[in-house]
Amino acid sequence: MKKKIFFWSPMLSHVGTYQAVISMSEALNKFNQYQVFLINVFGEFDEYENPNIEKINLLRIKKYIPNKGNISKLFYYSITFALIPILYYWVKKKKPDIIIANLVGYIPNILKIFTNIKVINSIQGFPRFNLFRKIIWKIFYSNSDHFITMSSLTKEMLIENFDFPKEKITKIDNPIISKKIIKYSKDEIENEDQLIFKKDVFCSIGRLTRQKNFIELIKGFNMFLKKTKKDINLIIIGDGEKKRELTKYIEENNISNCYLLGFKANPFKYLRKSKLFISTSLWEEPGHTLIEAGFLNVPIISSCCPNGPKEFIKDNINSYKYELGSSKNLAEKLEKFCMEDEKKILNVKVNFKKKIVKEFTKFRFSKKFKNILI
Repeated sequence: MKKKIFFWSPMLSHVGTYQAVISMSEALNKFNQYQVFLINVFGEFDEYENPNIEKINLLRIKKYIPNKGNISKLFYYSITFALIPILYYWVKKKKPDIIIANLVGYIPNILKIFTNIKVINSIQGFPRFNLFRKIIWKIFYSNSDHFITMSSLTKEMLIENFDFPKEKITKIDNPIISKKIIKYSKDEIENEDQLIFKKDVFCSIGRLTRQKNFIELIKGFNMFLKKTKKDINLIIIGDGEKKRELTKYIEENNISNCYLLGFKANPFKYLRKSKLFISTSLWEEPGHTLIEAGFLNVPIISSCCPNGPKEFIKDNINSYKYELGSSKNLAEKLEKFCMEDEKKILNVKVNFKKKIVKEFTKFRFSKKFKNILI
């Protein structure tokens, strides 16, 4: 009999976890022959259709709830907590063997009090703990049958902070790389954006949040332009609560070469045509857009932030690093990149693709996942 797996990943906005969950589902269904169910909590998976994967629709009210700010968080946590009885109903009805929780992982762990279901918590993102969150983790997450992390540093942190047994924690990279990325990257850019690519373009992608640290990117880029007089455009793809602040800074400093393009359903067609991808994040785990840029043979400059980039970004070997918190150092790295010869840049790109990207496929994920099941 096929194993049954529930995916529990409530989302109010389009974050990197969305594609990770879909890819995990498809990997386990295709390569491991598991029967997979996506819990469609707020309507995050409304547009996803796959005849081999069943959706369990709960509230589907995403468009009626704010997706940013403190009010959004209040709705998010209160509603997901209130859904425990409904999730319990579906567990009893479908009788899954495992719940994989990618977000709000304490909810499935509460169900373990009433059922014998196995819970695997996949830690999506670099965990940041205040006192309240530590208490929640100590009370509920210790109940987990297994943890999946995306970096060795996070694995070590869980062991050190919570005394979780190391045999219950496995590092498995999200299966975000597929041939679809290449297919999407060949699409034509929207007419209103084509003029931007008449010049060389530097690109960055992510929600406009504090974590992504785009203000440092814009400041560093502006310093670079003033010093080098280069005629290069910078595009930032994404939306979020920092949009007004970033727009104001661009206007006040008259940075005409910087474009906030908003959310794009297909960012790959922009990324592939860019000369450079830049990540200024304060933290990443591991940084999906970094992997996708490497897969599309776009060279990378990244901040030396924890956790993912700290582990796999090797300065001048497979990418370029700058000192986090220093717009000046970023500007210097941009200048240095523009002075690099094509042979050096090609070598950096090849090293990234050959040694990093291969770990982020569906086949690799399914193979490693199979090893943790009891």
